[in-house]
Amino acid sequence: MKMNVTINPTEDFSVLCDLFKVAPQALLQEFVNQVSFPFYYSQPDGDERWATLFFLYYLGKYGQDNEADMPMHEPFMNQMAEVVFKELENGHQNSKKAETAGRKVMKNWHKQIMEKRGA
Repeated sequence: MKMNVTINPTEDFSVLCDLFKVAPQALLQEFVNQVSFPFYYSQPDGDERWATLFFLYYLGKYGQDNEADMPMHEPFMNQMAEVVFKELENGHQNSKKAETAGRKVMKNWHKQIMEKRGA
């Protein structure tokens, strides 16, 4: 899926990008690349977890519609934790396997929810 997104950057964001010669598109793309429940669950110490933490923060702050849907999501979130933690029982050397197992749960989760929504 490809998206064209228009944002209204704050002055602070624009100034920081100018000061540090950061292309806003590159920064936002890197952020998007790092939002991942499978990685979040399988890499508890990973620096790349910040994007997913912000995503969860956003859901908590602005995701009122999601509150009603939480009973629908919880079984999948529990399954995600279960399969990932099972792979990690023998240590973090299995983190890639755990992430892959989590990604399978995400695909099924997505499919099931989209079917329920009629999308």
